[in-house]
Amino acid sequence: MFKFLIRISSFLGKEFVEILRQPRLILTLVFGPFLIMFLFGLGYPDQSRPLRTLYVIEDPNAAPEQINLFTESPNPAIISLGVEKDKDVALAKLKRNQTDLVVVIPPNPLETIENNQQAEFLVYHNEVDPFQAAYVQSVARIYVDEINRRALKTVTEQGQAEAGSAQPSLESALAKTKAIQEALPPGETNVAAQVADLEQELTTVNENITTFRSLGSGVLVSPFTVQTSGLSEVRFTPTGFFAPAVIVLLLQHLSVTFAALSIVRERRSGIMELFRVAPLTSLETLLGKFLSYIIFEIILAAIITGLAVWVLKIPMLGQWQDYAAAIVVLIFTSLALGFMISLISQTDTQAVQYSMLVLLASIFFSGFFLDLRLMWEPIRIVAWSIPATYGIRMLQDIMLRGELSPAIIFLGVSAIGIGLFLIDWLLLRRHMEG
Repeated sequence: MFKFLIRISSFLGKEFVEILRQPRLILTLVFGPFLIMFLFGLGYPDQSRPLRTLYVIEDPNAAPEQINLFTESPNPAIISLGVEKDKDVALAKLKRNQTDLVVVIPPNPLETIENNQQAEFLVYHNEVDPFQAAYVQSVARIYVDEINRRALKTVTEQGQAEAGSAQPSLESALAKTKAIQEALPPGETNVAAQVADLEQELTTVNENITTFRSLGSGVLVSPFTVQTSGLSEVRFTPTGFFAPAVIVLLLQHLSVTFAALSIVRERRSGIMELFRVAPLTSLETLLGKFLSYIIFEIILAAIITGLAVWVLKIPMLGQWQDYAAAIVVLIFTSLALGFMISLISQTDTQAVQYSMLVLLASIFFSGFFLDLRLMWEPIRIVAWSIPATYGIRMLQDIMLRGELSPAIIFLGVSAIGIGLFLIDWLLLRRHMEG
């Protein structure tokens, strides 16, 4: 038993020495995830996203007090961008992301309410994220509730004022009734005139009371209602919304991992020594590896996309050529990142660990499950240094909105890929010449 324990314990020293010989790996394992979690907690403060709101009032005869009632909201989630008279112009600004909400004020709201109907606000947004769409609906309901509260307060104040003005009429009617009673015995000639005045005053009071009683309790308490709708007629489930992001993360992780294990294995197995004596340049070697993996990743992307679109029924509202261009540039940039990891890693373990850290950072900072608009501005630099951030934005726009992302998105990820490719070339040339 003693010899058995000695043989087992002999591995303790060996494994400890093996681990301590890789200080970079230890630092990566310990501080890498901690740093990502720290930046994540720093980048997402606990606060809601304010919505830039553009109001549309198409009625040219709208009173200033009505405009102020509808456009001055104390809700901190709404930032007013002013008033627009043309609905189409406002929706065009919403599509160009120049505003977050477009609120169409109902025409002739007072006439609608007097007809015992609720006046309806139309709120438009351009969100495809079901969680952000739910947030917009919540903000719209709070906005209308505030309008109802202020309108009810105004109606109450007006009712009190009208009740005060009606009271003298009633007192006058009572006085005239008494005068009529006193004038009847002697047969005064002014009785008919007094009766006519009395009838007019009582008729006015009766009309006001009739109008008030004709309003339904629901209209009286909530004279305004709201309907929210997106620019896209398609409503996405969480599965449909997250599908493009999952495709991007899968392709990036596969590309980074395959590339990260490529050169580091060849260096440790001695194949790199053959490259040094072969009639190959570092540029030719790198281009050959890129071409091989790009073809392989494109085949994988086609399989994953086919399963998502035709099996899971994920919508594809955009053009397939735009989708293909976005996939190719994503794969190219991801491979460039993977080859850089492979060139700076000493062992397979380090390469795998670095690849996992890239995946972890992509999940937290690429907008995979939390909107980048909620992120603290300085931390967005980390987010926009990850290829998946660009890939998710491009695929969501193409698949879910049916439109291309801004050109700066495509150019940004392309620039990152070209920059990493040049770094890979310089590192590989140093390895092959060394």
